[in-house]
Amino acid sequence: MRVTTNGTLRTYRGHLARATLNQFQSMNTVLTQRRFTSYAESPSLATQSFRLHSAYARNTAQQSMSEEMISKFEAAGSSLQKLQEQYLDALDAAEQGQDDSKAGARVQLGETLKGIAEGMVQTLNAQYGEKFIFAGADGDNAPFELKDGKLLFRGLDVNDPANEAAFKEMADEVAYVDIGLGMQLDENEQVVPSTAFNSAISGIGLLGYGTTDGTANGVPKNMISTIAELGEIYSRADSETGYLDPADEERAEALFDNLQESNSDFRANWTKMDTQAQFLKSNDTRLTSTGDTLQTQYEGLDRVDLADALTTFAYAQYSYNAALRVGNDILSQSFIDYMS
Repeated sequence: MRVTTNGTLRTYRGHLARATLNQFQSMNTVLTQRRFTSYAESPSLATQSFRLHSAYARNTAQQSMSEEMISKFEAAGSSLQKLQEQYLDALDAAEQGQDDSKAGARVQLGETLKGIAEGMVQTLNAQYGEKFIFAGADGDNAPFELKDGKLLFRGLDVNDPANEAAFKEMADEVAYVDIGLGMQLDENEQVVPSTAFNSAISGIGLLGYGTTDGTANGVPKNMISTIAELGEIYSRADSETGYLDPADEERAEALFDNLQESNSDFRANWTKMDTQAQFLKSNDTRLTSTGDTLQTQYEGLDRVDLADALTTFAYAQYSYNAALRVGNDILSQSFIDYMS
């Protein structure tokens, strides 16, 4: 077999190129700390990694939505706590207004009750971000308004029996979000309720609507209308004696009796909402745990052992330097042969 200078150089160049490539790849592995940087390098690992990264990205989005819902429901809970305090203040003022010994203060108590009713409306028009919390699925507009002593929800009289069907629909509004419950659509392209979370909080559902006897002149079921009307009645009391005319007195008694009872339905609805808030917190804990598991899995799949990577890089660098030294010997010998 004849060994020529050109043949030796070609062989050497091939070995040097491989040594250079190995050094670059091992250095890149140390820098990125990844087993592969392209699909072609490891199709099997890359496929598994893509699935894990997709699952992790989905989990991250679900965690973000879950945290947003927790904050929204916590804000709603704070508002309802404030509403409960306002109710107790109104109940105390109403008790004083019903007390004949304090009839002289009835007009002032009436103004107090009307002020509390206005404050309760403001509480229920609270916002989270740019959305109104208790507006149901329509979070862009303030849901409640107290106008001429009447409580309105989306412009409709809460106590008008003609609006009950509309209010029932509003109370049942939904705005589904994905918080990791396996969100699915049915054959009609509608979200399956059990696979998503309903983020809508309907103020009309919490307060109640209509009257106790189903007529326009009946006693309101919701506390704000009751408080506002009591305030109007007390404000009409005789400015000197504080006494009411018989019709107002009878109506005030009916309103006061209902006021004492109306809070129970509100608290029951509040408890349901609080149960949803607790579910969100427990679900968020699950999402966080799942995210940690996915992160551990894809890091175990993608990441290299840094100690092994550094050892490989050191060996590749040693091989590259050795190849260069061999090249010096080959080039020197070839030059001497040429001169001779």
